Amino acid sequence: MLENLLFSINAVLPIFLVMIFGLILRRLNIVDSIGAKQMNAVLFNFALPVRLFLDVYRSDFSTLWDTRLILFTVISVVLFFFICWGAGILFMPDRQMKGAFIQGGYRSNYAIIGIPLVTSIMGYTPPAAALVTTFVVPLFNIVSVVILTVYSEEKVGIKEIIKSSAASVAKNPLIIGVLTGILFSLIRIPVPTVFSNTLFHISDLSTPLALIIIGASMNFTKAKERITPTLLACIIKLIAMPVLFLPFAFLFGISNEGIVILFVLYAAPTAISSYVMAYYMGSDEHLAANIIMFTSMMSIFTYTLGVYILRTLGVV
Repeated sequence: MLENLLFSINAVLPIFLVMIFGLILRRLNIVDSIGAKQMNAVLFNFALPVRLFLDVYRSDFSTLWDTRLILFTVISVVLFFFICWGAGILFMPDRQMKGAFIQGGYRSNYAIIGIPLVTSIMGYTPPAAALVTTFVVPLFNIVSVVILTVYSEEKVGIKEIIKSSAASVAKNPLIIGVLTGILFSLIRIPVPTVFSNTLFHISDLSTPLALIIIGASMNFTKAKERITPTLLACIIKLIAMPVLFLPFAFLFGISNEGIVILFVLYAAPTAISSYVMAYYMGSDEHLAANIIMFTSMMSIFTYTLGVYILRTLGVV
């Protein structure tokens, strides 16, 4: 039992200690809000897409594909979105808060925190971990555009929603990185050593840079505001989703590797981009920021407990 607990702590805690390091840098004024945004641009547009490209490119795509895992992932995310929508209707009286609350409840920070954590738990990066990104990232973007548009102050037609969603997916660097990796893998396009080594160096930036950015972006000054909806969103995001869907994943015959990927996806803190979308689409950006911060902090404990349970069950 103690061995399983130590394994869980060793797998999860280093990820969040780097986040704390980012918070310390912000407190020491070494990194300010502008610097965090600039680093986030580097991460989102270059380091992370290159990481996903390499993860897929180095894999045999014939063994990479897992229909059962992909099907279960997509269905569970869509179902949980509607559960969050229902919770938003029931518990959020304010129209502006509804969109931010619903998005905060289902949208996972999987690409930034999830994949490094899967690697830490498994001891390697499963190719399917990157493949899942191909489906969940555009799904998160599409659903976010839809729900924030529904609860925006301006009345927007279905054509505008579809157009905005399609543009969001087509321009997403993470999707471009994964699809490019699939193309290069299928056609077996060789990458010269000088370029591959360069890409590896850029890729190595992704995990530490992402965690430092999250820590540096935390703002406790408004933490007391909107505390009730924030805590409710945390419970929904970090506990309800894995508790609801992981038992069905076992019954559906998902492999142990897939179970770990799903657990990390379900229990991931809310994506940082949810704040940006809430701000620009007229939703409650303060609630969105609170949910991101609190889910990031609380996931230290929920992830550790979850890994411990999976370790005890022999999944890891």
